[in-house]
Amino acid sequence: MKMRHVLLAACLLVPATSAFADDLDINCQGGLLADDSCQQAFHGAAKDVAATLNYKIVAPAESTGILGFGIAAIASYTPTQHKDDWNTLTGDDVKQLGMVGAVINKGLPLGFDVGAFYATVPTGDGAAAYGFQLRYAILDGGIAEPALAVEANYTIGTGIDDFDYHSWGVDAMLSKGFAFLTPYIGVGYASAQIDPSDSVKAEYALKDESVDTTRFFVGSRIALGFFELTPEYEHFGKNNVYNLRLGFSF
Repeated sequence: MKMRHVLLAACLLVPATSAFADDLDINCQGGLLADDSCQQAFHGAAKDVAATLNYKIVAPAESTGILGFGIAAIASYTPTQHKDDWNTLTGDDVKQLGMVGAVINKGLPLGFDVGAFYATVPTGDGAAAYGFQLRYAILDGGIAEPALAVEANYTIGTGIDDFDYHSWGVDAMLSKGFAFLTPYIGVGYASAQIDPSDSVKAEYALKDESVDTTRFFVGSRIALGFFELTPEYEHFGKNNVYNLRLGFSF
């Protein structure tokens, strides 16, 4: 994982966000054209949006336990892969997207955990996302065996005037603790739906876009008592995503 990208994700935890998109408003430079350049641009930008807003795991596979509870700040940094599409779609030079917020996790009986997050996108228009997760530990892990878990999640975008966003995903993950380090790896499938608002559809003849892709992620939790720090690299479609979690687990 490139350290400078982890540091950029960490910088999202402070107010300095001017390097990111000013807003997510659609102002297509192609206009209403027969060659549907606006639709093509929306298709490309939707992939970057899905990579940014999908549910972030940022945790090993171990069960939290029935008495377990975790709360943390999270940050995510996504270099855009479709810069020309963003320029066509918004008129802006969008080089990166990201979000910063908070996540909570709670252990349940029988190896189940639930989680939820709320995060804002560092733009000027109040864009945000929130989501929920249900996880089941197939193997709890121990001295001689790794932990194995599966999870399902759902995410909704909010405060975005020009399009609606929602996504769901399923993942499997494997982790093994070594002293204060717990490295983990996972793979999954995500499906996102990005639907233009009625006014945008009327002005630019845009149609709904779906993003269906696999994702791979790898990270490591560093635990010092109740304190935890978890950097994570995620490969979503063709996007590289850098996630960071900083908080406490009990």
